[in-house]
Amino acid sequence: MGSFSRLIPLLLLLVLSAELPASWWWPFGKSTPRQTLPDPPPHGKYIPTDGDQSKKVYPKKKDDKDDISVERVKELAERENANAQLTLGKIYFDGSAGEKKNYRKAYRWFTRAAKNGNPEAMYNVAICLEGGFGVKKANPELAFQWYKYAADHGVPEAQLKTAVYAEQRGDPEMALKYYRKLADAGDHACQYQVALQLFNGYGAEVDNAQAAEYLLQAALGGHIRAQVRLADCYQQGIGVTRNFREVFHWLTLAAHDGDPEAQAKLGTCYLQGMGTPANPKLAFHWFKISAEGKYPTGEYLLGNCYRDGTGVPANARTAFEHYLLAAEGGEPLAQFELYQAFSQGEGTRMDSALAREWLQKAAKNGLPLAQAKWGILLATGEEGLPANPEKGREWLLKAQESQDTAALIQVALCHINGQGLPKDREKGRLLLQTACLNGDKDAAEIYKLYFGQEF
Repeated sequence: MGSFSRLIPLLLLLVLSAELPASWWWPFGKSTPRQTLPDPPPHGKYIPTDGDQSKKVYPKKKDDKDDISVERVKELAERENANAQLTLGKIYFDGSAGEKKNYRKAYRWFTRAAKNGNPEAMYNVAICLEGGFGVKKANPELAFQWYKYAADHGVPEAQLKTAVYAEQRGDPEMALKYYRKLADAGDHACQYQVALQLFNGYGAEVDNAQAAEYLLQAALGGHIRAQVRLADCYQQGIGVTRNFREVFHWLTLAAHDGDPEAQAKLGTCYLQGMGTPANPKLAFHWFKISAEGKYPTGEYLLGNCYRDGTGVPANARTAFEHYLLAAEGGEPLAQFELYQAFSQGEGTRMDSALAREWLQKAAKNGLPLAQAKWGILLATGEEGLPANPEKGREWLLKAQESQDTAALIQVALCHINGQGLPKDREKGRLLLQTACLNGDKDAAEIYKLYFGQEF
């Protein structure tokens, strides 16, 4: 019993100061990961448009306007020929075929063509109303109605405009309706957009399988972000069956096309042997390329390589430099590494104040393990940091709510040992059980040591 009692403080110290392994980063590294949706709803502002749409009216074809008989067009327009009215409006809008630019006349002819049922003219009317061309003042509300008329008559640009307007007006259902029309017509950017909305239940019920199908279509069309998100789906089994070879395939395509996130994740595949034989040198290669693209997670993973000697000789100072770049870029895992570096003097000087500063940043940026450690520090205090038990408990409970296994272990030990939280072995046992059920081997070892039995 004496040797066991000596093990407990040592084990607690090891757990509280443990490094984060190189594989511990989103979304890879978990044997049974919880579902992580690819992205928050991007809102239509991220959908690319064809330059300045405000001055690109129909007809879009490059005709030689100087060869057009304006008199003949005018004659047909007066006879209520909608196509002629559309063309005449375009002539006045552009100032072509020998006519001076005249937005008022353009708007008038576009309106007549629109009322005669011409979809492209409806779109042009909307452009005039939105941009204030040929009207007393811009009228976005009326423009939206005309964009919708044109969208319902199949004009792609109008469908995009309507979707974006709908999102701005807080109507995701309408937005999804028009994004889907474009997606079903083969627009890869809109396929990606629809996928994200279906994953997030934004404008429709969550439908992971259908979302993954839209992602696949966009990915097959060369949409790089769709390729990365599709790799996430295959890695986590969201909407598709888990398949690491597919993860590797899609990340390879996106990484070679220059996507820094894909490059970091491809490096993780080589590091872990996910969908490909493990290759530390190639892992280092792709982390380095990702870091060169100013991707904070790539910098963090590159720092891990230098810390652990993965694919490159170990160098604590160089590891620290990459962690610093990643931390300044907002990567919470790197911020936690800086906490450890300044606490232990690894690759830099020891500095308790800087260590606490980076730990607090990591906690505020949502890293559960940092939240638990910050909670312990606040609850117990240390030189330069007065104890604040109430605040400490708040952070520990926040860490517990995350259900992250590393954080659960920290909180469980706090309950078991009465450090920062009221002593409660039963609560600690239950939290360790949850961590064990998540497949954490450390949790199983700690459970055995504290409760004398296998879980």
